[in-house]
Amino acid sequence: MKISNLLLASLGALTLMASTTQAAPSLLVGTPATPQVRKASALNAVQYRKVKSAGVTCHVVEVDLFNPHVQLRAFRASDLGTRYRTFGSFVRQTKPIAAITGTFFDTATGTIICNLVRDGRLVEMGSVGHTLALDEVNNPRWMSTAGHYGGGHNWKDSEFAVSSGPSLLRGGQVCLNPRAEGFRDPGLFRHASRAGIATTQRGKLLLVTVNQGITLHRFAQVMQGLGASDALNLDGGSSTALYARGKYVSRPGRRLTNVLLVTVRPGAPIPREVELEALQADENQAQDVSPEDLGPAPMPEKIDLSTQDIWL
Repeated sequence: MKISNLLLASLGALTLMASTTQAAPSLLVGTPATPQVRKASALNAVQYRKVKSAGVTCHVVEVDLFNPHVQLRAFRASDLGTRYRTFGSFVRQTKPIAAITGTFFDTATGTIICNLVRDGRLVEMGSVGHTLALDEVNNPRWMSTAGHYGGGHNWKDSEFAVSSGPSLLRGGQVCLNPRAEGFRDPGLFRHASRAGIATTQRGKLLLVTVNQGITLHRFAQVMQGLGASDALNLDGGSSTALYARGKYVSRPGRRLTNVLLVTVRPGAPIPREVELEALQADENQAQDVSPEDLGPAPMPEKIDLSTQDIWL
């Protein structure tokens, strides 16, 4: 009898605890959240797939923003002491899990004309395009920055940020308005290879390239078909570049000044596969390093931002 009473009391306590425990909050990209920590390695956070969306074949790198072992970083050729570098050289030097072409630059001088933030510090400044920022736990924030120089913004809560454009989607809806974001180069409006970055409502970051020539409107439809909620066009055309898990799936036709990297966060265990994949990719598809890659980075000339001569 005493044992039965003890069991009943224990069951009652467990029932009371269950009824007072609240369910974990739902997760929406763009709002602070406390998701379950996924203990898988950084490699498990990054997946590559080749799919068709809106009738277009595209290459997609999907990054789990809830995985604490990964981070997004902006990296420049000038960080390695040069004005331009081949995409393969960027990969060899940094050994990322994935990489995509970055934001726009002036081809004559190599000057980057949009904002780039790394480790909470503004490293490149511009007033063109809108911005995706990530804080130190990968919470995304979409910012309207066009027409305002990056030096006027407070970036202290942004571990990473890239300004580019035009914006493709907001809240899942097409929102193209290139001229309002400062883009006037007619080449931007023609059919071209595309590169873009997006977030979804399920906590995923998408790095997307299309190797065939399409319009910006079709690229926005591609992002919609991939389930993106908010999306931003990156430097495309002959700058279109994408590396994922040991494979170059989009190769640019020119040297670049900046790329966006998916890397292992400092302090997290570095899977041996990360370096092996980069080495294997280098062996299979090595790019020659020209003397231009090894020269010193010159002081950039001033660009007339009113003309926005952005080459594609």
